[in-house]
Amino acid sequence: MRKYLIAALVAVLSIAVTAVAVGQTPSTEPEVDVSLTPSKAGTKKKPKNSTLKLSVKNNRTDATVDTITVNIGKNVKLNGKGFKYCKAADINAQGKTVCPAGSKAGGGTANAVLGPGRAPVKFKVDAYVGSKSSIIFYVQQIGGTVSKALTGKVSKASGKFGSKIVIKIDEDLQEPATNVFSSLVDLNTTIKAKKGKNYLVSSTGCASKKHNFGVKFTFNPNATYPATGSVSGETTSACKK
Repeated sequence: MRKYLIAALVAVLSIAVTAVAVGQTPSTEPEVDVSLTPSKAGTKKKPKNSTLKLSVKNNRTDATVDTITVNIGKNVKLNGKGFKYCKAADINAQGKTVCPAGSKAGGGTANAVLGPGRAPVKFKVDAYVGSKSSIIFYVQQIGGTVSKALTGKVSKASGKFGSKIVIKIDEDLQEPATNVFSSLVDLNTTIKAKKGKNYLVSSTGCASKKHNFGVKFTFNPNATYPATGSVSGETTSACKK
């Protein structure tokens, strides 16, 4: 009798576990991968010129991204002081050739899907120093005509983050044609610039052997993809003193 009871219990547990597995839904949090190099940190008196590499995948591609917020650890500084600047309005009016030498701050790629058919769209991304507290991201469609310079505003953050870059996606990128909406799939970019003793990205210390980073996507509801709200993901980059 006992072995039959055990067999029955195992069967019930198996069914329960299977039901949970079937009922699980994929994570909607973005996948975030960030590295800050070199890993050996500078100090407040002697900041170390650094390269910030950001890779983020949006797992909520049924919705249109309205704002991207990149949170930066407390011992990582973003400062455009001392650089030549290139404004988003100037790029949108005249193209990136208007940007002066010395304003370039990196670049990368981005992917999106468009419309009910979710047609893939690939972009090249160029980054420029926009001001003491902004980074411009110029996106150009590869094999197409869409291009737009977006302003990433740098400001203070809270909690375990010291600053943040807030990038507002313009409405004509969210909805390129009437009732045709886009959705960001991923963004990969590198940010780095140096002019004399001025560093766009620098490290000023290392706490708990890591720098904290996070990305938040805020969504804009629309007729095709009515999802609202936001999703966030976090990661760390190893460091040492």
